[in-house]
Amino acid sequence: MLRPDPHVYDGRFANNGWLQELPKPITLFTWDNAALFSFNTAKKFGITSDHVIELEVGGRKLRTVAWLIPGMPDDCINLHLGYGRTWAGHNGNGHGYNAYLLSTTGSPLVITGVSAPVLTDEMHQVAAVHVHHNVEFEPKGEEWKNRGIVRTATLEEYKANPQFAHEGEYKPQELTMYKPQEHRYDPQTTPYKWGMSIDLNSCIGCSSCVVACQSENNIPVVGQFEVTRGREMHWIRIDNYFQGDLDNPKTHFQPVTCMQCENAPCEVVCPVGATVHSTEGLNDMVYNRCVGTRYCSNNCPYKVRRFNFMLYSDFETPQFKLLNNPDVTVRSRGVMEKCTYCIQRINRGRIEAEKASRQIADGEVKTACQQSCPADAIVFGNLNDQQSRVYRLQNLPHNYGMLAEDLNTHPRTMYLAEITNPNRDLMEESEKQAEHS
Repeated sequence: MLRPDPHVYDGRFANNGWLQELPKPITLFTWDNAALFSFNTAKKFGITSDHVIELEVGGRKLRTVAWLIPGMPDDCINLHLGYGRTWAGHNGNGHGYNAYLLSTTGSPLVITGVSAPVLTDEMHQVAAVHVHHNVEFEPKGEEWKNRGIVRTATLEEYKANPQFAHEGEYKPQELTMYKPQEHRYDPQTTPYKWGMSIDLNSCIGCSSCVVACQSENNIPVVGQFEVTRGREMHWIRIDNYFQGDLDNPKTHFQPVTCMQCENAPCEVVCPVGATVHSTEGLNDMVYNRCVGTRYCSNNCPYKVRRFNFMLYSDFETPQFKLLNNPDVTVRSRGVMEKCTYCIQRINRGRIEAEKASRQIADGEVKTACQQSCPADAIVFGNLNDQQSRVYRLQNLPHNYGMLAEDLNTHPRTMYLAEITNPNRDLMEESEKQAEHS
C-alpha cells in the first residue's frame, strides 16, 4: 500500500521544516518514512525495526528501512509517499525513501506481487520520538495503565462507578517540603487562576496543537540529527499508548504539556530563580536569569522542559526576524524553555479587559493549542470563575491529574478520562470472524 504521508502529503510540503519535524501519528516518525510491517510478518522474514531492506516488484526495486508497528495487517507493507526528494529544497532533500519507484500508472497506490523483502547488512536510525521524554520506566509493560497515566473505562463501567478514574490512587503521607497552602488565589485580590482541561476522549492524535504551539512561541526546528539525539524542542507532545493484542490494539493518545504544578519540582532546584511561580498560578520562565544547569529538566517528572543545546535562532539575518512572533521572546543557546500557557495571549486579553474596566471573560483568552484543536479537546480558562468551562470540566467525576497523587505536584493541567461505548454485538462478531479466518 502506498499512501500519502500524514504531514508532507505526496511530497508537496516536503520543504516545510515544521511538518518534517512534527511526529507522525502512530509511528511518531520525523524527517523520514519507512516500510511498515506487522509484528507477525516481520517475524516471518526476520526483519527488525531500523533494518534496511530491498523490495522488488515487476523489476522495480526500492531500498528502504523497515519499521514494526502494532495494528498493521499481516502480509501487508505500508509505505508513505512524499520522501526521497532531490529537488524539494533545503529541508526536503535527502530525507526518506522514494516510494514512487514501485508505483505504476495502472495501479498507483495498491501494488501486488511484491517479492519477499531482501535483508541487507545496512541499518538506518529512524528519527522517531516514541521513547523520547518517556514517563514510563517499563516500556514493554503496561505501566502507563497501572500508574494511571491514561485512564479509561467503558460507559457501563462509568455508570457503575463514576469515580473510576480515582480508583487505586496512591495517597502519599503528608510529608512535604512545601508550606501548606503556599499559593493562595483569593478571587478578591487575584481574580485569575489559570488552568487547562484535556479531554482524552476527544483527542485524535493529529498533532495540530504541536504545530500551533511551535508557530505561536517561536519554537525552532532542530533537524533530523538532533532529533535522533532526543533534542526536539516542541513544548507539547502527543504520547501514544497501545492496549491489548498487537495485531488489533486499542490506541490511546495523550497530549502532554507543562502541568503548571502548584508544587512544582522544577522551581525548588533552580539555583538562580529562573523558574518561578506567578500570582496567577503560572510556572513562569525568566530567560535572562537561566544559566542552563538543567536541574529543572532533571527534576520534572513529566519531561516537558526543553534545552537549547545549539543556537537554533538566527539573530543576524534581517528577514528572519519577520518569521518570529514579536510578543514572544526568542531564546538563545544554553536556555531552558517550556510551555507558558501562552502568557502573551493572557497579557493581551488582560490589557483589553482593563481598557473596558472589566475582568477577562471566559473563552476570551485561548491558548494556541486550544485554538487549533479540531476536536475541541483542549479547554483553557480561569479556575476562579465557577461559571467557566474549565472549572466545570475539572469538577467532573472522571477528571484526574497525571501522576498527581504519586508526586503531590498539584498540576493545573488536568485530564478527562477516556470513556468509550463499544458495541458488544459487533465486537463478538468480529472475534468470531477472526477465529474463523
